[in-house]
Amino acid sequence: MSGENHFDNSKKQTLFEKEEEILRFWKENKIFEKSLAKNPKSKLFSFYDGPPFITGKPHYGNLLSSIAKDVVPRYQTMKGRYVPRVWGWDVHGLPIENKVEKELGLKNKKDIEALGVGKFIEEARKYVNVNTEEWRWYVDHIGRWVDMDNAYRTDQLKYMESVIWAFKQIYDKGLIYKGRKVFLYCTRCATVVSKFETTMEAGNYKDVEDPAITVAFRLKGEENTYALAMTTTPWTLPANNGVAANPKIEYVKITDGDKNYILAKAALVRYKELQSWKEVETLNGKDLAGKSYEPLLTPNITPDLSKDYKIYLGDFPTTEEGTGLVHIAPAFGEDDFNLGQENNLTVPMILDEDGKYLENSPWPWAGKFYKSADPDITEALREKGLLVKEDKITHSYPHCYRCATPLIYMSQESWLCDIEKIRKDLLKTNRKINWIPAHFGEKRFIYNVETAPDWSISRTRYWGIPIPIWQTEDGEIIVPGSIEEIEKLSGQKVTDLHRPYIDEIVLKTADGKEAHRVKEVLDVWFESGAMPYGQDHYPFENKEKFEGGFPTDFIIEHVGQLRGWFYSLHVIATILKGKPAFKNAVVSGTLAGTAGRKMSKSFGNFPDPKVTIEKYGAETLRFYLMANKIMLGEDASFSEEELKEAYNVLNILHNSHKYLTTYADLHKFTPTGTESNNALYRWITVRTELFVRNYRESLDKFDLVNSSREVRPFVEDLSTWYIRRSRDRFASGDKNALETLHAVLIKFAKAVAPLLPFSADAIY
Repeated sequence: MSGENHFDNSKKQTLFEKEEEILRFWKENKIFEKSLAKNPKSKLFSFYDGPPFITGKPHYGNLLSSIAKDVVPRYQTMKGRYVPRVWGWDVHGLPIENKVEKELGLKNKKDIEALGVGKFIEEARKYVNVNTEEWRWYVDHIGRWVDMDNAYRTDQLKYMESVIWAFKQIYDKGLIYKGRKVFLYCTRCATVVSKFETTMEAGNYKDVEDPAITVAFRLKGEENTYALAMTTTPWTLPANNGVAANPKIEYVKITDGDKNYILAKAALVRYKELQSWKEVETLNGKDLAGKSYEPLLTPNITPDLSKDYKIYLGDFPTTEEGTGLVHIAPAFGEDDFNLGQENNLTVPMILDEDGKYLENSPWPWAGKFYKSADPDITEALREKGLLVKEDKITHSYPHCYRCATPLIYMSQESWLCDIEKIRKDLLKTNRKINWIPAHFGEKRFIYNVETAPDWSISRTRYWGIPIPIWQTEDGEIIVPGSIEEIEKLSGQKVTDLHRPYIDEIVLKTADGKEAHRVKEVLDVWFESGAMPYGQDHYPFENKEKFEGGFPTDFIIEHVGQLRGWFYSLHVIATILKGKPAFKNAVVSGTLAGTAGRKMSKSFGNFPDPKVTIEKYGAETLRFYLMANKIMLGEDASFSEEELKEAYNVLNILHNSHKYLTTYADLHKFTPTGTESNNALYRWITVRTELFVRNYRESLDKFDLVNSSREVRPFVEDLSTWYIRRSRDRFASGDKNALETLHAVLIKFAKAVAPLLPFSADAIY
């Protein structure tokens, strides 16, 4: 046969060995570069690559999206579009900091401060500079064409400058403010943790056993009368300054002849020890509103007795657990904080940033870690006669996605992006996006936008892009949006925007006042959401290039990114450009590793994909994953049995190819392109056209599942019906039989090249 055969059919090779030959051919002949050069840049197909964190090895979930990010650009390239593909690295944030802390034996932020922020930053820089090569093997061997040599990185000076430019635009639109809210907080990392990084799906919830104590709040002006509330966080009781009742719940006052207790009537079933008490009064939640009670413990701040230590109405108390009354600590809970804000309650802060009780607290447990104080607080309440019941409860509880420390809800000051002001705009720009599958955009993403709180974009950490806000002593704020602006206002040369160097830059106001930078760094999700601008150093360079590809034509990530990267891209693009950041978004499900938990580098709960690739070939993995229900947005567990099925299909394909080359060589066949009227030949020709049509139509809709699922039945039809029933003709050297098989395999190879590039190239 004419043309060079890159697979050596004279010896028995595994699929992996065959792929290695093709891979060498691609690299030696710069085939990726040639595929880019062949199409005019004016026919751009834009594509954003969500940058992975630089930590560890990739898992199957990373490879899943990486394969999809190869299939679509290959297909668009074959359609004549110019599809630049540049790799990116997320190199900032807690994932890196935790790795560096572990390497240096540091336990918390105080250890970092003792070491020196400058030394810690240098160690982080070293870590991210040596941790990229491991990925290259996997990316190459799954057949992905992408420029890794010129990858953008979130720690590059130009990238960082574009991010601070984006921040300034948002600030100038009046959408950045400093406020106090309750956030998920990690006491080990001593920083706020994004809610969407800590979800059931991500595997960050664990079953824990906590105390469940019922406490009596002594009402003022009513003899020996107590309102009962249950809590699983005794450690928050020193911060209590309110109780919530629900106006829709029926409460009862019961007595043993001495004491009177108030709780929900429906809650009595949980309190056997109280069921013999006599019911003396039925109450509505509204009857309880405004009643004052005595503090459980000595307050650590001066309370406002006109507001604090009263019963307030809320819609969140239920009768499903506890007493139907809820203890309120405004610093430690979203409902608590909101009720406190609505009623102007004081906010007692009782913990330091490491989760320890403030040293100057008026309690014996001052200086203790918050969880360690649970028994002390319980005992103090017992001694005061305020402990009604002591129990244990096992419940699912959020843990830090990086260090696995149990999280707490804690009031924090933070720089926030005002989502409420732009919510309608976010919903409007979402309508311009084609989501695949559609329900993610029509339901989940809309729900995320409709319910999203204001975005906490600051972190009290070190290795990240610093928030470009400088403040004078009297509160005047300066927000520069470029290195040039910082240099002009400081008179100092800027060569690095990282801490601690940027912290040493002092800006001057027009009237000569000194302004110092706030200490926080940006949430890494803000950094990755600013990726379209950062990768092109927009607007300082590449203006035409950026604007020609914005919004991008295509992105893909797993479902968790609906609240992560997709969301941050969407918010920033809507604010800066009044447009969505992307036109077509493919959402995959979550791939589970061992124990059914989401695959994660931090969990290490998956076998090394390198072993799978070397055993079955990367193309088997490509075929298995792209045809999997996970590409329909459904969750799935990795199945070696299904992988073997994909492997068998590819073996049938290569056997069909070998069948042709064997008889072509035997009969010295040279294809001429002639067609046959034989019914079987006509059938397989039509069957091939049908495959090509269905495959292309699915890929035109970014439907990777249905395009991939066309392959198996076609390969089986070709082998079972055409080749098997034409054996005698092949053996006798029937030119029509060989001609038809040759034409079919060439057409198939051209069509399926985006999904099966190794096989397609070998056959072609």
